[in-house]
Amino acid sequence: MAMPVNVPHVGENLEAAMKSQIVPDQEFLLQGSVLDTSLGVVIDRLRGLCDNADILPETFHDHEVVFVLKDFSAMSTPGPASQGVMLRVRRAMDYPDLPYQLRYVGYPELGNYPALLRNCLDIPVSNNVCEFLTELGAKLDHEFIAKGFIMKKGRIKVTVFKMYKMGIGMAKDNLEQMTMSHMVELSVLTTKTDMSVAEDLRALADQLKPLVQLERIDYRRLGP
Repeated sequence: MAMPVNVPHVGENLEAAMKSQIVPDQEFLLQGSVLDTSLGVVIDRLRGLCDNADILPETFHDHEVVFVLKDFSAMSTPGPASQGVMLRVRRAMDYPDLPYQLRYVGYPELGNYPALLRNCLDIPVSNNVCEFLTELGAKLDHEFIAKGFIMKKGRIKVTVFKMYKMGIGMAKDNLEQMTMSHMVELSVLTTKTDMSVAEDLRALADQLKPLVQLERIDYRRLGP
């Protein structure tokens, strides 16, 4: 028979964890792309580098809706503050019984890091989250379908996926692809005090050259 244990208040646990920086609320990220014609070669290379090389990579088929939450009546001013908070809602189309995921991603931090570093929080939510965000005043920014593969190398998550347009009248099996290439992302959730994993991320990226060039991409710096 199991002995009873005292469980502290959840809020107290969260506050203490945040102060001691043990909550994995930071994400290191490297991104690149590969032409569809070279996808098979990249997948084979990744299978050799990642864990469980003897089994096929896991696939996913997700629908992502992106909202912006800000004071839309205020006068626009330069800088990230005027862009508001971007919230991403993702659902697994192949597994409709799974909870939706609400993700907050912060702006990239300045510094000489081996990979892009940003705040990142993922929360499982109910399927009425889009209605809830709309009631809060958030505006739909864009949406898309992502289909691809997931692999793991230790703590590092590797995703290779293609993005498709999603809109009114488009069915699950009748989508319009956005590009002739697949996105490749290496990411890991960690704490700001754990920098060694960023070096592991860069080492894996280097092993994918010259098939894929994975870089720190700060989309705020990309001009028209």
